[in-house]
Amino acid sequence: MARRTTTRYQSVAQDLRGKIADRRLKPGDRIPSLTELQAEYGVSDTVILEARKVLVSEGLLVARTGDGTYVRERPEPQRLVRHVPESAEHPLFRLETGESGLFPDVTDVEPTASVPAPAGVAKLLGVKTARKVSCTVRLFRHEGTPVQVVTVYEVARGSTEGAVSEELISSRPALDTEAQALEGVAGQPVTVDTWVERSGSGPARVVKTVVLAERYTLVFPLPRPATA
Repeated sequence: MARRTTTRYQSVAQDLRGKIADRRLKPGDRIPSLTELQAEYGVSDTVILEARKVLVSEGLLVARTGDGTYVRERPEPQRLVRHVPESAEHPLFRLETGESGLFPDVTDVEPTASVPAPAGVAKLLGVKTARKVSCTVRLFRHEGTPVQVVTVYEVARGSTEGAVSEELISSRPALDTEAQALEGVAGQPVTVDTWVERSGSGPARVVKTVVLAERYTLVFPLPRPATA
């Protein structure tokens, strides 16, 4: 019985998702009422509520108390350009805004704490999960609007001689804490840039940058070709 209910709400969510994608339901449109959707799909109110919950968590719909549920406005994503930061306290990405170029970010910083390395971070650094690492979380804003959450896990600040690094890009649903910090919705798609740095003497640090995918596009400029 539970499996049949799950299949039904996923089917309803997928159909509504398709209507939003092909703009039969446009940004700002109020979706049909609960009763209307029940009649349209021939399912219970529980199924409709679950389907609607899924689409709200994905950032496609927004519920307005006492006024119904609407298709969310989806602004054109702004470009966040990868650059070489001036210091470890600066982000790896900065907004590109027309002729003004890269802006200086305003930062909210959580106090640095010593925490057990999360499993994924420990694997990247090649250390045991229980090993304590330094963790600093920074929220970068522009004109008061949150842009990116940057979490730095650091093992040591040793010599950078012989340092090697790699960069990974992935996407996933936003965690509750990330969505709250970025003023989004839990479960909304985010893009994650993971910068891994290892010093010549061993593991060094992992820098995770998280942005809301619908608001920002990560851009990696190509290196300039060498001149003869």
